[in-house]
Amino acid sequence: MDRMSKTIDGQTIGAILFDLGNVLIDIDFYRCARLWSDHAGIPAHVLASRFCIDDAYKAFECGKLDARAFYEALRRQLEISLPDDIMREGWNAIIRDEKPGIRDCLEQLARRYPLYVLTNTNPEHENIWAEKHQDLLSYFEKIFISSHMGCRKPDIAAYLNVSQTIGLPCPRILFFDDADENVEGARKAGMQAIRVDQDDTISQCIRPILSSPRK
Repeated sequence: MDRMSKTIDGQTIGAILFDLGNVLIDIDFYRCARLWSDHAGIPAHVLASRFCIDDAYKAFECGKLDARAFYEALRRQLEISLPDDIMREGWNAIIRDEKPGIRDCLEQLARRYPLYVLTNTNPEHENIWAEKHQDLLSYFEKIFISSHMGCRKPDIAAYLNVSQTIGLPCPRILFFDDADENVEGARKAGMQAIRVDQDDTISQCIRPILSSPRK
C-alpha cells in the first residue's frame, strides 16, 4: 500500500476524489492492439510497442483535438491505415467492468462524504463509460472531465479546478489514483493522495478514515 496512506488525516477530509480508469473501472489498453491487429495484420505486441502518450493524445484529452484528427495522428503513430470506424471500435474496447469491491467502498464513503471523480479522458471514451457505468457513477456529486476542463492530470490546474468548484481547499480533499505522476501532482496541489496499486488499496485505506471523528 502507498506509504502516504499512513499519514492521511481522516479528521480533516471534507471530500473524496477518485480517478476513473483502473480505480473505479478496469481499463485494458491491450484490447485496442488486439482488435487493430486483427484488421491490420500486424502483431498486437508490435502495435502496443508503437503506442505512446504523445501531444495528440494529450490534446485529445484536453478537448483541443477532435476524434478525426486524433485517429489520423494515431494511425501515423501506429503505422496503420484502418478507417475511423475500426479505429474507434478498438479505441473504445478498453472500457471494462467496474473494479471488484469498489461499489461497497463507495456506499460506505457516500454516507459520510461527498464523492467526486477527476478523470483524464476524451469524448469517445466518455460516451462509453458514461452509459456503461451510469449506475456506479450515480454515487458521485460531479465528474470532472479533462476534455471539458481544458487541462489534465498531473497539471496543477486540474486539481485546483476541482478544489475551487466544490468549494474546499486542497488539503481537505483525499484523492485516489493509480498513476504515480497524478498522485504527485495532487500532492503538489496540496491534496492528500494515495496511489491505488492493489485491488484492496481503497478498502484498506478507508477503514481508519471511516472510524475517525470529523472536525
